[in-house]
Amino acid sequence: MLIGGLIGGCSAGQPIRVLRPNETQLTASLGGPVVPSSSPVKIIPYVTVGIMHGVTEEVTLHGNLHALLLAFGTAGIDVGASGRIVRQDGALPEMTIGLRTILFTDFSSIANSRIYPNASIIASWEIQKAWLVYAGTHATVQLSDARVFVSPMIGTQVPASERIFVQAEFIWQAANVVTTSGLFRGESSIGGQGSIGMFVGVGLKL
Repeated sequence: MLIGGLIGGCSAGQPIRVLRPNETQLTASLGGPVVPSSSPVKIIPYVTVGIMHGVTEEVTLHGNLHALLLAFGTAGIDVGASGRIVRQDGALPEMTIGLRTILFTDFSSIANSRIYPNASIIASWEIQKAWLVYAGTHATVQLSDARVFVSPMIGTQVPASERIFVQAEFIWQAANVVTTSGLFRGESSIGGQGSIGMFVGVGLKL
């Protein structure tokens, strides 16, 4: 199944860069896999809302509620931490790594709960003050069959005001998986691999 790969790219990447100590941001993301033949809106809409908090100069904690799934009786959350490993120096990008655990459950039994470990690495460049372009990848583990799904992404994060930013991202979900048949029937695959997703995110500094 492709579920682990889709979950690994179920929202706009965050954080692109770690926050300052004691800085807190609220976030929201809307988007999903591109399925032009299966959805009137051309994507499978997926909504997350979350929070990020800077703990130190190098570490930010974050968590998200996967809001859309609540309508179907399933709770989805992810929690994790990201760290800066390299600061930007001219053309040398800033590098941010992240680890998170994604949990889905309908509360009926442990058998109906799923955990997906996820790791990410993101390279970002500040091209103007607070305006970032970035590229990176997720790696999501589907424990049920010990599969790893790799999902590269590119995007930009643009300030809308001193407290609000807007983010746009394209992601190639499960790029290492053949998708010429099955869940999305190759609707937005590249060379029969994976599925293209598009996301728009917003953040608010508190």
